[in-house]
Amino acid sequence: MKKPLIYLILAIAIIGIAYQSYQTYDAKQKKVEQQQKQVSQGGLEVGMKAPNLSLRQEGKTVDLDEINHDVFVINFWATWCPPCKQEIPELNAFARHTDIPVYGINVTTSERRVSDVADFLKQTPVEYPVLYDRKGTSEDAYRLVAMPATYVLDRKGTILSKHIGPVTEQMLKEMVKRTGG
Repeated sequence: MKKPLIYLILAIAIIGIAYQSYQTYDAKQKKVEQQQKQVSQGGLEVGMKAPNLSLRQEGKTVDLDEINHDVFVINFWATWCPPCKQEIPELNAFARHTDIPVYGINVTTSERRVSDVADFLKQTPVEYPVLYDRKGTSEDAYRLVAMPATYVLDRKGTILSKHIGPVTEQMLKEMVKRTGG
């Protein structure tokens, strides 16, 4: 009678340990899957190396890898995007009040017509360089899921900070401050 009781208690203990181990394993797996999903669906993350983009600006090509500043800001936008329009005065103010360069990257392939961008810029003062992604490489390279999307990069192309949605001058200053820039 004692032996079966001991075996039963031992079996229950083993089942309990196995169940707890499985729960720990399952929680870790879910966390890894969630992180992978965020990376694949939510764009590039802080700490990642930003891919180089070769973009057009007023008849010349600009490579992001060749921007020679300790810290700089890139902002992906489109003329049809209301939050993008909303944040332009804030980006202008940040560009005016800091020595940190801002580059607006128009995702031109998302526009109805390329001429829409030129018409928009005639009516809306933008006080920082606007680069044109006419090949659509930025959407795939940065895995953009929404616009506007703003990244703070260092001279090596490392993403120091990011924000999806409209930014304010103060937000940009805080993003840069958190990076040590």
